[in-house]
Amino acid sequence: MALPNALEWTLGLRNRASGKYLTQESFGNAVNVNGNTLRQKQIWTLVSADDGTVHLKSYLGKYLYGDRDGNVKADAEAPSATTKWTIQPQPNGTWALISAANYYFHGTGTDISAFLEAKPGVAAPSDGLWVVHLAMHPQINLYNAMRKRYLHLSGEQLVCDEDIPWGDDALLNLIFFGDHPDGRYGIQACDGRFVENTGKLVDQANSNCQFLLGFHDNQVSFMDSNGKFLSCDGGSAVAKTHKNKVGRDELFTIQDSQPQFIITDNRGKFVSVRNGFEVKADQKDVTDFERFQMEISEEGKIHLRSNKLMYWTVRGDNSIGAETEKPTPENAFTVDYSAGNRVRFISEKTGNPIYVKPCGTLTVGSGGDAATTLFTLEIINRPTLLLRGQYGFVQIKGASGRLECNRATGYSFYLENKGGFYHLRTKEGKYWNVDSDGVHVTGSNPAEFVIKFIRPTHALIEHVESGKLLEGQQNGALKATGSSVGPNTLWEY
Repeated sequence: MALPNALEWTLGLRNRASGKYLTQESFGNAVNVNGNTLRQKQIWTLVSADDGTVHLKSYLGKYLYGDRDGNVKADAEAPSATTKWTIQPQPNGTWALISAANYYFHGTGTDISAFLEAKPGVAAPSDGLWVVHLAMHPQINLYNAMRKRYLHLSGEQLVCDEDIPWGDDALLNLIFFGDHPDGRYGIQACDGRFVENTGKLVDQANSNCQFLLGFHDNQVSFMDSNGKFLSCDGGSAVAKTHKNKVGRDELFTIQDSQPQFIITDNRGKFVSVRNGFEVKADQKDVTDFERFQMEISEEGKIHLRSNKLMYWTVRGDNSIGAETEKPTPENAFTVDYSAGNRVRFISEKTGNPIYVKPCGTLTVGSGGDAATTLFTLEIINRPTLLLRGQYGFVQIKGASGRLECNRATGYSFYLENKGGFYHLRTKEGKYWNVDSDGVHVTGSNPAEFVIKFIRPTHALIEHVESGKLLEGQQNGALKATGSSVGPNTLWEY
């Protein structure tokens, strides 16, 4: 079985015998298998080496290794021949880990070692089997290798026939079923239903919705309990299990779901490329031509992409056209969020904002008045929002309705846009509100928030009334106390 090498996978390793996670403590680089849930200390990055082995890097940036005396440590500052591990996949889907010295890594609690030689005829010990729990954000897109298309919800099925993952129908949740002893995954459509191995979508996940996740370089496969793999065979391209072996039909790439928006000018007209490659604010209704993908760099620069797969660019006459195939520094923009629920797009090429002419043409320059430079952004491929901060996911704390931000699993809140302001609510209709003790979901009147998309997968959330950013604390408290960009105010969405 091939292993990931094109991507760096973040994951947790749960010991099958004890149910505890491999953990690195913040003090003294100590390593144990005591973690009850997958949180920051239990997250490891799988970094591939050229020879098919891997390195395991902790959240502290330290590398795990087993020395020749059988001691397991994680204090190496850089990958080396000593920090290499060989992954030995097991029939039940778990992994055994073999150190560079050729010993199995096993044990529970603080009693861990790598001193059982992995020689022919010697199987991995029962406490040396590890369940793989992906630590990535669960909201994704899935791309099929053979069809070169994306899975999306179409009626009552997941179908693989979308050229680009446009809109909320292509948003999927990859759900880990932690109660399965060997770890299994489910695929949840944007409407909350799970796909069965038969292709049927059901409201509640059952055993037919549980798949073993297999790794094949930078791709994955999904195997059901009958040993058959998910694919999208046939003219219908419906996702269901068919064959008992993996080919290109059965391989998928997991991709981050990039944010997509409807953009409205100050007159209420939708920005569009419906009439060609010219970008104009001249439409009264929304189709895919009025939806744009915002691709954000680590530095906060953005590129806007149309459903024709072309990027916005500043033309010679300073008008905006969606006619460039690749993102470049010259067709980059920055988003100015200083106007509250409205934004401005500033051209990196000219330093000037985009404004709307009376005919609807988008133009870069200083000729427009201030109102014509303001736009409303409405994210359209996050009908629900599942948030993760540096300490864990945002979840509701029991009957109190308080939100905590250090949980192993998150709650999917419904996201509503009202004129550029966002409201978040539970499925029961309880809205987010803010008081001095933090955020709670006990009211029917929503608090207003502004979401500022400033990183590829992370955003700031500003509470409008206080003007403060939502800030997470290690004890789980979620409060509107932040004033600047930092690890505690950035939320993965």
